Amino acid sequence: MTGITRIAIGELHTRVCVDDGPSPAIDVELGIGLAQLGRGPFRHQPPSELELESAIAFVEDAMMPLAKVLPPSTKLVSSDAIASRLLALAQGAPGQATGSLTLQQVEYVFGELAAVSLGRPSASSGVPMDGPFVAYVLVLREFMHHLAFAEISIEEAAAEVR
Repeated sequence: MTGITRIAIGELHTRVCVDDGPSPAIDVELGIGLAQLGRGPFRHQPPSELELESAIAFVEDAMMPLAKVLPPSTKLVSSDAIASRLLALAQGAPGQATGSLTLQQVEYVFGELAAVSLGRPSASSGVPMDGPFVAYVLVLREFMHHLAFAEISIEEAAAEVR
């Protein structure tokens, strides 16, 4: 049986819970939240290139200790409302969605956000530029990229974590 790593990116923190069958469960709360990025590195909408770079460094520093404790080959899962929004955007479907989102899809959306931060008109990207969405994509991208998750399963959205 493949274990499950569940990520919940909230306003004030990110919770990572791992159930890896016979191994002890991991339940970690990281000091990364959508509001921290909004009050910290993100001061503009859309964020500037420097703000994105600063946020990436902040997120990497907070999450890299997980690389030492996360078991390999678990399935990444989220039921965050913004994850459903991101999946719907990546699939080109309106509204909330369930299914899987690949790292490449997350990277593509992040690339669109980065292009806007470099000066491309935001309307041309079709990607929401609100602070919580940008912060969410950035946190999820860094998590998947640095902790080697090729995809994330998106379940029906739950109440938002605070």
